Amino acid sequence: MLYAHVIVAFDGSAQSWKALESGIKLVESDLAERLTVVHVYSFPYLTLADAVITASAPVQKELYDKAEAMLAEAAEKIAHLPNSRAELLEGSPAQSILGYTEQNDGSLIIIGTRGLGGLREFMMGSVSHNVAQHSKVPVLIVK
Repeated sequence: MLYAHVIVAFDGSAQSWKALESGIKLVESDLAERLTVVHVYSFPYLTLADAVITASAPVQKELYDKAEAMLAEAAEKIAHLPNSRAELLEGSPAQSILGYTEQNDGSLIIIGTRGLGGLREFMMGSVSHNVAQHSKVPVLIVK
């Protein structure tokens, strides 16, 4: 086995489906032993001075339900693989992916990229860039 535990970051985008396919191929070709698909969600909020305004409970429930449904699709895709699972995480995407990888002995992170343009990526940052810069394990970024 080349990799003991592959972590695939999944957000439902076309690139994350490609990342998932890459992870599946590693397990199917016996290059990886375990596969975990993680989806990170967070509730929107607005900070004004000392106040924090969050989304209403119905909006939060809707967002959570959508995150669960998205992850369920990915879980169906990996159901045939031994030692595979899907995990729903809450928080900042890059920090959550890195934290999960470290806590669960991940040996490779596979993540898609949205392909933001230079200025947009510079201003917003990208999850894949952040993960690649701060990961202690190899990161495969799939376009």
